[in-house]
Amino acid sequence: VKALSRSHRKKAEALLAAGADWELLIVNAKLVHSCSYGGHSDDTSIIEVFDESGSLVTEEMSWLTKAVDFDCVAHDGMMLAAHDEDDDECVSNWGACKSESRTYYDDRKKIYEATFLVSYDPAFEMELKCLGGCEEVAEVSEMVVNAQDYDLLDRVLGVIDSKEKSKFDVKSCQILLQMMIASTKNAQSLVVLVNKVLGGLSSSEEPDELLYNVIIDAVDKLGHAELRESIEQLFAEVKRKEHKDICFFLRRMDFAFKLNKRIEEGDPNYLEAAINDLNEHGHGRAVLDSAAVVNSIVNMISHHKRQRHGLSSVVQASLTFLHNVPLTSKSLPLLMDRTHLLKHLLDQKMFGSLQTPLAEFVADFIRGLRLVIKHSTDCNALETKLKGDGKHIYVQAAAFLIKYGTQNDWDGFGEQIIKKKSIFSTLIEAIISDDVDGKRLLRDILNKCLLRIFISYTNSDWIRGLKFEPRNATLHVQKVLELCPSVARIVDKDKRLPLHHAAASSVQSFNASFEVVMKVFNAYKPAASIRDPITKLYPFQLAASNRNYKASFSLLLENPNLVSSAINGTKGRGRKRKRVRKSST
Repeated sequence: VKALSRSHRKKAEALLAAGADWELLIVNAKLVHSCSYGGHSDDTSIIEVFDESGSLVTEEMSWLTKAVDFDCVAHDGMMLAAHDEDDDECVSNWGACKSESRTYYDDRKKIYEATFLVSYDPAFEMELKCLGGCEEVAEVSEMVVNAQDYDLLDRVLGVIDSKEKSKFDVKSCQILLQMMIASTKNAQSLVVLVNKVLGGLSSSEEPDELLYNVIIDAVDKLGHAELRESIEQLFAEVKRKEHKDICFFLRRMDFAFKLNKRIEEGDPNYLEAAINDLNEHGHGRAVLDSAAVVNSIVNMISHHKRQRHGLSSVVQASLTFLHNVPLTSKSLPLLMDRTHLLKHLLDQKMFGSLQTPLAEFVADFIRGLRLVIKHSTDCNALETKLKGDGKHIYVQAAAFLIKYGTQNDWDGFGEQIIKKKSIFSTLIEAIISDDVDGKRLLRDILNKCLLRIFISYTNSDWIRGLKFEPRNATLHVQKVLELCPSVARIVDKDKRLPLHHAAASSVQSFNASFEVVMKVFNAYKPAASIRDPITKLYPFQLAASNRNYKASFSLLLENPNLVSSAINGTKGRGRKRKRVRKSST
């Protein structure tokens, strides 16, 4: 201080005299003044801090770099010097630098450095520290808890109430609430403090599961009515809900389930509020961790089974949200986690048939598969998954598609899986590896998805090196029968064999239709002599009725006696009807 110029020394002495117990610091600071088309800005920062004797104390006074505000007092800042009112000019209180006019078209920057005298009352150092922001507030909060210092807490809360940037983070809020819950202080004074701490949580911070549980403990100790306003405000803060992942809303729902057990009828419905927020603020958002989403929902179902109506609303809102998530080529893990969730929901037998969510899943699964197959890298990842331990969930997704899809869905699925030979073969092998339902699922995929489609010129990896002929259009059916020959003799729920489906299918190419029928026939020839239980027709008759005359003739050549059997069967049915009419007369 003694080395300062006469004019600066006068200011230093004046500051020291004004506050006998105040500390005086010498601060070197920097101003970056930018002007560009449309506006200008001033960015200030502290470079070095010295005490009165000239010793460097920047590290010890690190909080000062965030606490000091170089705006003038007239604008709610700390600067005592005059302020230039012209918005287009650089402020003139940076030492020797003068105000400099700028135009909107001047996009150059100018950097000014100056030395300032900073005076402060050390009795309020903790409050000044808190002006630095959430990080400094957290540091002081930890000191409050370690010392159990409620006087210091009151001082901190004073700053929290008055400064927007100085708020509690989640950890600070949690440890302060835990301190008060364990306290033996008067309940009414604790209510005031707890409400202030909850109200002081930064709007950019959302309670984690641990903090929510601490709030529940506070409700248990002090009562919901006493804390209701603060909890409602916590839920109502719009900034807190913007651009959030679904896990944010699921945490709120879990908290609401716990809180609902402790509130009386007529109190706010926090669960309904959380669900409405998901519908309003979560629409169209990507999912960062779909496995965590599923785990959250599963855990809620496990812990809150008695609140069945609320669980149904949560499940419905969550499934709708997941259906609306934009799909990309990277979305298969999300779809597989949805598969796991839907399987769990069906196993619980608490949520009805789930027909609509399952139909939506089928459509999304086919769209996701289409996006994956377009990208070779994603195809390789899918093939790896189908060979690994997680293949069962892909098999389950295919089972959902077969059970809850439509013919359009089945055709779309078949068209996608035959585009890549390696994907197709790996999927079929994964299905066969399911010892319980694998062959039955493969039968349904063959009957519903594969017999109606054929390989085209665009499916190059099937016919690479081969001359394209009609028989090559059915290589996918041949592959299924090679991997699992017995599938041709497995009847479905209507007692129909794959040959009945093949003969009855209206495939886009009649040549392919012939090849399909004959491949299935050769896999299990006795099927040609078995009537279709739906139409009562033999396979050769089914093929003829679908204008697949070549296949019909070939089947008949294999067993000419079927002609007389078909005629006799028709006559028998006619005589039976006649006898019925006569007896009724």
